[in-house]
Amino acid sequence: MPAAPTLAQPLIIPDSEGNPLYAVIPYSEYEVLMANDDAVALPHDVAMNIAIKEMTPLKAWRKYRQFSQADMATKLSITQGAVAQTEKAGNKPQLATLKAWADILACDVNQLTE
Repeated sequence: MPAAPTLAQPLIIPDSEGNPLYAVIPYSEYEVLMANDDAVALPHDVAMNIAIKEMTPLKAWRKYRQFSQADMATKLSITQGAVAQTEKAGNKPQLATLKAWADILACDVNQLTE
């Protein structure tokens, strides 16, 4: 039987194969986590492409979702050149454009802005 959880050690509930499935934490820790939920989190690959490869968030998310510029153009009903222009550094897309991209890329609009 596993040791009783402490504040530093959550209770881990495994699946049928023994892989971690749930982590039970004290409610006070949960409240702290929820209070800090204002920050918009990024997947590691997106963050690294923005920081290391100096991609724009739009391009980093597109690559993360494994869409080519042609794929995005088709999904957005625009040209590939328009996709390239939209994700170009220094460009400030309109909110409607960001919303359309966010819908396709399954992310928050705030994650697409620098």
